[in-house]
Order: sequence, then C-alpha cells, then structure tokens
Amino acid sequence: MANWTGKPVTILGAARSGIATALYLANCGAKVFLSDAGAPNDEKLSQIKELETKGVKVEVGGHTDLALNFADLLIVSPGIAPTTPIIQKAKQLGKEIISDIELAWRENKAPIIAITGTNGKSTTSALISHILQGAGYKAPSCGNIGVPILSCFDLEPDFLVVEVSSFQLTYSPKFAPKISMWLNLTPDHLDWHGNLESYIAAKQSVFAQQRNMQISILNADDAIVANTKTKTQIFWFSMGKPVTPDFSLANNATFQRGNELVLKKGGQETVICKTSDLLIMGKHNVENALAAIAACAACGIDAEEIGSHLKTFAALEHRLEFVATVDGIKFYNDSKATNTDSAIKALESFVDEKVVLIAGGKDKGTDLTEFVDSAKNHASAVVLIGEAKERFASAFAKGGFKEIHRADSFAAAVDLAGQLKLGPVLLSPACASFDMFRDYEERGRVFKDIVRTRLKKLAPSA
Repeated sequence: MANWTGKPVTILGAARSGIATALYLANCGAKVFLSDAGAPNDEKLSQIKELETKGVKVEVGGHTDLALNFADLLIVSPGIAPTTPIIQKAKQLGKEIISDIELAWRENKAPIIAITGTNGKSTTSALISHILQGAGYKAPSCGNIGVPILSCFDLEPDFLVVEVSSFQLTYSPKFAPKISMWLNLTPDHLDWHGNLESYIAAKQSVFAQQRNMQISILNADDAIVANTKTKTQIFWFSMGKPVTPDFSLANNATFQRGNELVLKKGGQETVICKTSDLLIMGKHNVENALAAIAACAACGIDAEEIGSHLKTFAALEHRLEFVATVDGIKFYNDSKATNTDSAIKALESFVDEKVVLIAGGKDKGTDLTEFVDSAKNHASAVVLIGEAKERFASAFAKGGFKEIHRADSFAAAVDLAGQLKLGPVLLSPACASFDMFRDYEERGRVFKDIVRTRLKKLAPSA
C-alpha cells in the first residue's frame, strides 16, 4: 500500500465508485478533490457532506481546471469516456489516469479474480463469490456489479471477486490480477469506445499484463476470446464447440457432456453436477456455471464442494428473475439485458413456450438481425418502448414479425403485454435504460412494482 499522507488526488465522478474512492483515500490521509459533472440528489448530497467533514474538496455541475490542476493522479469514473474534453486535456498535461479497480489492485493484498465479457459478468461474479463463501472464505463480489471494490477492504477478504467492465479496463494500465476470466465477446458499447477494435483491445489488455504464474480462464467456443495472447496458464471452458485445438490437449478445463458439467483438472475428470441441478435458467447460465467452476477449481476448492454450492445459487435480481403470476400470466424481469446478445440468450431460455417480449429503450445502434430472428422463434408478440421503439419496429416488420405493438409509457407496455395473453411476459429490453430511467436496476424495480401492484388489485379483499 502506498503512503498517501498529504498526497493530492483528483477523482472524476461522484457515483458509487467515486464516493468510495474518495472515502478510502481521505481515510488514508490523502488530499482529495472530488469533481462531478452532474447535479447531486439528496442521497449524494448527504455523502458529499460526509466527505467534506473528512477534508475532501468537492465541486459539482462540471469539471473545472481546479480539479485538473489539483493533482497529477486522476481516478476516473468508468462512465467518463476517453473522448471527453476533461480526459483529453488531462492526457495533454501528462496526468496519470486510472480506475478505482487499478487503484485497488495496487493497494490490495488479497488475490483478485477478475471477470470480464460482454454478457454474464454479474451472474458469474456472484456465482463464484457464492461458492467461495460457501466453502468458508471471505470473497465478496464487487466492482461493476454495483459494490465498489474499495468498500470491501474493511472486510479483510481472502479473495476479491471483481466484475470488470471494458470502461474500467480502459483506465487500468497495469491491472494484472491472479485470475482473469473472459466470458464472451459481442459488439457493445461502441458509442463509448468508438469502434469494435478499441472495445476488444480493452478486454485483451488485462491478459497481456498478466504473467506466467497467473491464470487466464477463457471461453474456448469464442474465436476472439480463444485467440487471446497471454503468458499465463490457461484454464478453458466450453459448451461443446471449441474453436481452438488447444482445448483437446488441455489438462485444465470445464465442459458440458450431455447433461453433465465436468471439471478436468490436472488431466483428471470429475462430474460436478447435472444441468438440471442448476436453479438458474438458460444455456447461457450453464456457460456461466462452467466458468465459475473453473475459477473455483483454480482457487483450490474441491469438486464436491463446488457442486454442492453451485446447486444452491439462485438468479440475481434483474437477470431472468421471476416476479409473479398475474391473472395466469408469468412475468420475468431481465432488465440487465442492455444489448441484443443478452436479450437473445434470455429468449432462448424459454424452450417450451413463446413469450411476449417488452423491448426498447436508449438505442445502442447495434444490428438487430439476429435479435429479430430469435424473437421470431421464441416470442409470440413484442411490445416496444423508448427511443429505440421505431427502429426496432421497423426491423421486426422487415424481418417478417407480425405481432408488433408500441407503448407510450413503461406502465402501458407492462399492462398491454399481460392483456395480450399470448404467453409469459419477458422484459428483456436489448437497450440501455437512460432514456427513461437512471439505470437498468431502476427499470427492473419499476417493472416489478407495476407487476406486483397489478397482482394486489386482483387479490381478493379480506
């Protein structure tokens, strides 16, 4: 850990990670300047007042030259893109720019398990944490999942299970955790990164920085992931369609064989459990489970222990989460599906019946062909909302989808989806939420509130 006493540090962004970073550094004796571009709500004002009592200087409503000139080290919120004027100017001035993930890695003694990928990060991070903690270790799930990594230091963890986004990796120039995992790669966040190549490069950076005594867990079925350059030991996982010849030669791997999840470690195979033992829905969650098995095995957890805890893990909030049955219709909250690939995986989880899909929101501009094709196979109707509504409607109509509906409000969409009585209702938007909500979590909770309110109205009075 560095000696922070009296050292100036600027933090850009007063979201969860920025607040936690400011608090950590202030407690370490640093001189901290926290700068936020937005207007603080009541909760944030309360947090700012607490920080000010610890000597933290705070500015809101925009990033000024005062913040930029205060320190040579800038710790940046992942929401601030590299193309923004404040970052461009900081680079011109030769400032060191890092993420809170990078800072935590430099400061922390506990082994870090870092999970990245376009989809499945949160579920896999939570699943690894669940297994490790079931085995008796302190292993909080943190990072991009919503719990700032620096807020976990007081727990004195045995492991830190860290969900890491491409945004955070962009600002993590030396980050080299004990175990790094790459789940998958599909185009996403291109507006932030500028192009697909930059998005891929951000994901690849952590594996390039690792060394030979560390471990990379890679998806053998994904061509880009499987060809990652790394000096580490590789632990593969596969759903049965590996694109690399290295998989068949591997001593360490997890894979699906029929309805069994199998661990191969040191060349010896052990069946962990059956797919039917899992409480989480969908093929994508089988893949997440295989990745989690690999991580826990790499940490030294034995196969029987992994299997016993794997079987008790339930779905996270906003990830194919069953909400309630209203008037005979089941409602599922998959608000975390902020891109088409994630929404496709949710749709494919419904094998025996077609759903009424609620989709739309802040459009990311990605191609919709595969999404429409999946909906044709797994959805009886779509109800479209938000900024993306008309582009999505056009794509569905062009793709030959017949049952297309539009809603002017979120509540109207939920009502309409249920009233159609064409199958379970699935909120899986394939879009960001920022046109209508603060984040995907607020969107999911509002969805659940609407569904439960409808349920109460149907309940017989006492």
